[in-house]
Amino acid sequence: MTRVLRQLPRGLAPLADETLPGYILRLAHRLGTAPGDIAARTGLSERPAGLLPLGFLHEVGPATTQVFAQVTRLTPQEVAGLGLAALSSRYGPLDLSHTSAKVTRSVINNNPWAYFRSTRYCPHCLAGDGSEIQRLHGGSWQRLWRLPVVFACPKHHCFLQNRCPACDQLVQFTARTRSLIPRPGDASLRPAQCRAIAGSSRSDRVPACGYSLDSTLPNTASPLDDRSRSALLCLQSRFHALLTAADIETTHSIGMSVSTSQYFMDLRTLMALIFVSWPAGRSYATTPSLASALDAEAERRHKAYRDLQARPGKRHHSRAYSAPPDDAVVTGAVLGIAETLLSVQNHATAAETLFPLVLRSIDRDPAASYYLRAMRRGTSPSLQAALHVDRRKGSLRAHARAKGSGET
Repeated sequence: MTRVLRQLPRGLAPLADETLPGYILRLAHRLGTAPGDIAARTGLSERPAGLLPLGFLHEVGPATTQVFAQVTRLTPQEVAGLGLAALSSRYGPLDLSHTSAKVTRSVINNNPWAYFRSTRYCPHCLAGDGSEIQRLHGGSWQRLWRLPVVFACPKHHCFLQNRCPACDQLVQFTARTRSLIPRPGDASLRPAQCRAIAGSSRSDRVPACGYSLDSTLPNTASPLDDRSRSALLCLQSRFHALLTAADIETTHSIGMSVSTSQYFMDLRTLMALIFVSWPAGRSYATTPSLASALDAEAERRHKAYRDLQARPGKRHHSRAYSAPPDDAVVTGAVLGIAETLLSVQNHATAAETLFPLVLRSIDRDPAASYYLRAMRRGTSPSLQAALHVDRRKGSLRAHARAKGSGET
């Protein structure tokens, strides 16, 4: 028997760039009920306790969209705007055509370049803009915070956080329940409160942390110097424009006009190459402070790579280099280098600039180097050409010797 869902007694207009779980949290708070109840009453969940599938962060699907829109008084376009799929034309890692299997679960399970199991956040944005509706129910949990290339808030000029200051757990972490909203049956929490549970318990009977993530921390001295901070905030503004500006659909990568989707795929590939070859690219860091931050991150990744190599069985050890950093400052530092490397004006200069990084990566592990440089699906032809190794002319080391001796 088909279940008939009734329209909710009150609706709520989505905020700009709001995610589906964020919208449900605010709507549940307005109606005085649990998020899981809203999920069940809007056709999003038939699972126990109103668990929300992770795939709904990407997109809900036509049939469910129609039901959800009708029950919540939204348009199908507004519902679609709550999903990450709407960003796929701008941000390549969300584009299903760049995955080996064209199904949403591939984007979720094999793609660390979108945060499906947690989120970064800006406390100031969560506090709202001062309007009556946001004063009552909080600001937007933004879609852009789910993208690793978004590490700072251009509006409030601060770096995004990813952990609760009180319990130090990842915010909206979904690994325990595999639901987009942790503790979906808990109606006692406001939308911006931490829903994490200390320890390993999964029971909703255990109180949540409850820290108000929209609380701004006391002013403390920034660990970054002014030049480093300014450079990262400017970099974030440029990335933000590529992701959101209606009049920007293309940019340049190694002198070639490319789509913004390709550009972000290029950044992803170069970030992996930078880490696997570190410190070969250290001189391209914007400031000494950012270079030092990357020293520590690269050393951690080299150790993780060695540990994975030592394990028996299927190891996927290249992920030690290809996954984006958790820390916002480290993320900005490595993406700043990647942006610099992509800003060269022609293929010849790019090939010469990238040559030491490629050579160092091969010295560290030829197989990993080849795999990381071969992550070509969705990348620009200009970067593919710059990273190409012509096997007919021998190894890169032989190229280096020939170049040093003047041979042709």
